[in-house]
Order: sequence, then C-alpha cells, then structure tokens
Amino acid sequence: MQRLLVCLVCVFALSVLGWGSANSYALPITDLSIAQSFDNRDINLEYLIAPDSETFSAVAGAAYADAWQSNEKPTLNIGYQPAGAWVRFHLVNPSPDAVRRLLLIDWSFERVEARVLGHASGGWSEVVSTGSTVTPSERALKSPVLVLPLTLPPGAAEVYLRLQATQPMVLPIRLIDLAAFNLEERNENLRMGAFFGAMLVMMLYNASLFIFTRDRSYISYCWYLASAAFYVASEYGYGPYFLWSDWQWFAQRSNFLSVSLAFLAAGLFERQFLNLKGEGGWVLRLSNLVIAYWSVAALVSVVNPWAMGYLYIEHGGFITCVLALSIAFLVWLRGNASAGFFLVAWSGLVATTLCLTLAMAGLIPMSSYVRSAQLMGFVLEFLLLSIALADRINREKASRLRAQKALLVAQEQANALLEDRVASRTHQLEQANQELRRLSSTDPLTGVSNRRGFEERVSASIERGRAEGQCLAFLMLDIDHFKRINDQYGHGVGDECLAVLGATLATFSRRDNEFAARLGGEEFAVIFYGMSAASAEAIAEKIRVAVAQLELKLPAGSIRFSVSIGVAAWIPATGDSPLTYAKAADEALYRAKAQGRNQVCLALSEYA
Repeated sequence: MQRLLVCLVCVFALSVLGWGSANSYALPITDLSIAQSFDNRDINLEYLIAPDSETFSAVAGAAYADAWQSNEKPTLNIGYQPAGAWVRFHLVNPSPDAVRRLLLIDWSFERVEARVLGHASGGWSEVVSTGSTVTPSERALKSPVLVLPLTLPPGAAEVYLRLQATQPMVLPIRLIDLAAFNLEERNENLRMGAFFGAMLVMMLYNASLFIFTRDRSYISYCWYLASAAFYVASEYGYGPYFLWSDWQWFAQRSNFLSVSLAFLAAGLFERQFLNLKGEGGWVLRLSNLVIAYWSVAALVSVVNPWAMGYLYIEHGGFITCVLALSIAFLVWLRGNASAGFFLVAWSGLVATTLCLTLAMAGLIPMSSYVRSAQLMGFVLEFLLLSIALADRINREKASRLRAQKALLVAQEQANALLEDRVASRTHQLEQANQELRRLSSTDPLTGVSNRRGFEERVSASIERGRAEGQCLAFLMLDIDHFKRINDQYGHGVGDECLAVLGATLATFSRRDNEFAARLGGEEFAVIFYGMSAASAEAIAEKIRVAVAQLELKLPAGSIRFSVSIGVAAWIPATGDSPLTYAKAADEALYRAKAQGRNQVCLALSEYA
C-alpha cells in the first residue's frame, strides 16, 4: 500500500511540474500595440554587476557601456550580490501614444527600483520602487505582489532596474496590462488564502491533539507548520507587506531566516517522528549534521544576512531534501511504518522544491506556476503527515482496543449503513434538485429554454466568445401574424404552433454550443457559438424554410405559418452584453417584418 502511495505522489509531482512548465511557455511578442503581456524569455535581459549606490544615468552612460552582460539562460540568476546589481532591457512601442504596463516580478527582493529611458526624448521617467523592505505606502503600486508600473513612451526605450537583495538575485519578470495583473493578483490572493487557511486548520487540529495526547510529536509538527507558513509568507511577499512592513531590520533578514527555520524544523520533526535516536548509527549522525547546518544558517541570517552566500543554502536545501528521503527510505526498509508515510509526504514537496531549485539555477524558466507548485507540495506533505501522526496514535492504541473490537465492528456497520442511507438520500435529493433546475429553466409548452435559462446561457456564451475570440450568432424570430392565428383558430391552435416551432428549433440546436429559447409569446431566440455571420444567415434561412413547410392538421383542415428572423453575429467585444445582441437582432427582425415577413435579415454592420 505504501509503495502504491509513493508511486501516486511521484505521478502527482511530475504532473505539477509538467503543468507549471507548459503554462509558463509563451510565444515571443515584440509589438506592444498588439500584445498585452510577455515574460522574461521574450526579451533580452542584460545585467550589470555594479553597486546600487550608482545612479541610473551613470549605469546607462559610457562608463559602463562594455560592462553589461547578456543573459543566456531561461531565467536570469545573477547570484549573491550584496552590493547590488542592475538589469536593463530594450522595448519598442510602435504606438504614437505612451503605453502603460506593469512589470511583474515572480521572486523576492528587498528593493527594486525602475526607470524608463526614452530614446526619442532622451529623458528619464520617475523612479518607481517595490520590495520587501519598501513599506506599502512607499510602493509604486500597493500590492503584496512585487509589481512596478511603467509608462513606455512611443518608439524605442530602455527599462533599467536597480536590484537589492541578500538572497540570490533571480529575476523572472513579466510585462502585463492592468487587467491581467488584477487577475494575477486575485489568483495569487486566492492561492495564498487557501494555503494559509489550510495551514491554520492543520496547526489548530494538531495542537488540540497534543493537548489530549501529550505527544511531543504534535508540538514539533506545529512548529514545522508555523516555520513553513513563515517561509511562504516571506518568500511570496505577504509577510513583509502585511506584518512587518515597518520593521526594516527584520524585513532584511526574513527570507533567509524563514528558509533556515523551515529546514531546521523539518530536520527536528523527522528525527523525532522517525525515532532516529532509537535507530542510532550514521542515520542519526546525518540527521544531527543537517540540524546543525540549518541552526548555523539561522544564526548567520540574523547576525549578518549578507554572509549567507558563503553557506550556499540553495545547494544545502537540495542536499537536505535528498538526505531526508534517503533516511526515511532506509528506516522504512527496517520496518518503521511511519517512515513510509514520511517518504510519501516528502516526495511531492521534494519534486516541487527541485523544480524551484532548477529555476533558481536558470536551468528552467521561473514562473508563478513553478512557485505555486511548491505550495501544493507543502499542502500535500502536511496533509499526509497529519494522517501519519494519526495513524501512529491508532497503532499505539490498538492493543488496548482489542476488548472493544466487537462493539466497534457493530458501530462501524451501523455507521456504514447510515452513510449508505444518507448517500442514497443525498443522491435522490441531488437528482430532484437537478430536475427542478431543469424544469425551472425550461418552457413547458415548447420544451426549449425559457427566458431565465436563456439569459444564464447567453451571458456565459458571450463571456466565452470574448475570451476565446469566437463569433457568436444571435437569431431572433417570431411567428408572422400570430395574433390572427389566435383570433381565427383559437389559442389552443396558437399553442400548437408554438410547440411545433419549438420542436423545429430544437432540431437545429442539438450541439452543446447551440441552444434555443422562448423569450415570451411568439418570440424565440437561437444561439450558435463559433458560427460566422454568413453561416448564421444560412442556417436561419434553413429554419425559415423548415417552418414554412410545417403543416398543422385541424379538424376543419390544416394551416401553415411562417416566421421572420433577425440575425446578429460578431465576435463579442468589451461592453457587449445579451442586450447588445438582442437589440441588433431585434432591429434586423423588424426589418424582415417591414420587408414583407417570412424572410431573414442580417443585422447592420455597425453592430459588428
């Protein structure tokens, strides 16, 4: 069973890695008048190892002209530069007007300042700044995400960045518009909220277990949880922004300190959870060596964080992960069941951390997906470790519960029966609710959607068409001289006309991206997603012909009726709504009526 769990976690980790790599790929973009965003692989980053005390004008001048170096890796990694560093890149804005973009940095820096140098004007823009040591009120854009607003003048320009960081300078950047940033920030806030919420729940749960069991493993585990939360808060910018933005001394040390404490807590938890003192030998010595290394790292990060480069903690983190897995695997082979859970729990985290380490080294592109994958690894790890702790308690108590085995079996059977009944009732209720929702959005006479169901689906189709750049065809139609039919033959016959018309429209809208609806009276609408105006006009003509061929049998003979159809079709743009399409199709319908009825009219081009 544990081998199966190991395989499943490995597959999960590889899936996360593939998902992050696939989603981080983007085609090169150079024309800002067309594109809304591009990442650091679309531009040629150049870096300069020079003190951050220099001015922007100085580093852009002739004195440093030959000192700039070009980046050849997917992600720029300058390494440890306690004195600071500079980065620049060239952009071309073909628009005659200035373009405003946001420079998003997917890494943690103490301070980043940016200025834009316009080639045409030769002038500099104002300095904008962000970073973990920059208070929210001083940031160019108030956000826990590191982002800098840039105004790009027409023509060629250069963007210069002044970097300050105690940790390795990794610079994954993306240039996006405000709408894309709002979406990015919302998603990041949701991810971080979910992560910290999950960590808090697990911390409170295990703290309560310690109160009842007095098992010190739970306190060690809670410290491990708190250290991991501190690491994520520091590395992702939420701690410096919300908690210690005014504490500059701590802000300069929080990144290294959080990494060191997280690994230190992990080492202590592994030693206690796997009872490595009982194992003894070189396994215990390796564990103590790891704990000593991270204790020194935590001390150095507090005393002198600029000296952390001598400890190479990015390599130390990788070695620690390998050693932790090796120790757990060996102890598991010796028969320690808890080691199997630990091995499974750490596999996903190690895979995502390895991905992050490779991105730091510049071997693969750094992106928000790579960093988010590590969050998923943390959550999976702590969830499985919680299960492992609970499993150990259960195994320790198994000998004392044998006398109550019969009662427990009976209780489990009763619970299973109750769960089956609840599941059955829940399934019945879900089916009833689904049928109720279907009935509430279906016109009972014609069998097609009613206005309520139509409005829900057409809004979704417009949003989808706007996002995917697909054309949306909106057909508005009603029965010609319907009042005359009702007056001459009675409302019963009129209802039959509506019913057969609904059935006819249903045959033309059977696919998932097509649907028909009765809007009221004799008025109907049909939506075709991904259909051009010409195709929509052609299918509207087919509908008109099909209706004209319908013959309704009556006791005194038979009647035929016709429909007029208005067609509106174009790719939804910003501001388009169901009302926009309905108005255009309705005007086309009235033109069809005015031109003699029983015909199809296309909406005027001004709507497209």
